[in-house]
Amino acid sequence: MTDEDLSKLLTYQWMPSRIPLRDALSTFVRNASEPEPIIAQMSSRCRESVWFEAEGGHQVLFLYDGGDFDATRFKLESKVWDYDECAICGERVPAMTLCYVTKPNQPYFLLCRSCYERHIAAK
Repeated sequence: MTDEDLSKLLTYQWMPSRIPLRDALSTFVRNASEPEPIIAQMSSRCRESVWFEAEGGHQVLFLYDGGDFDATRFKLESKVWDYDECAICGERVPAMTLCYVTKPNQPYFLLCRSCYERHIAAK
């Protein structure tokens, strides 16, 4: 994150949060030079995805916030999403750990407690 990005974070309003485990859509994506159209569509629809290497491709989780999906291609997995990372240091923030997020109606950022105290609260 650049100094300019950090200074922009100071302009946002923040609130403490504890992000719960969330639902995800899972699927296997074979290695290919171009993603399948359905995978590209899901990537653009969902805010976040996590790709785990697997033999012949990747096991993929897409953060699920509701809506229709192709049940022949994706499986809804309850409370498996635990992949939030601090926007500054990149450290993983486990579910239900105190962190800080921007208030609604602003760009969404999540900061670990340490980065919030160092870069936001201390300013």
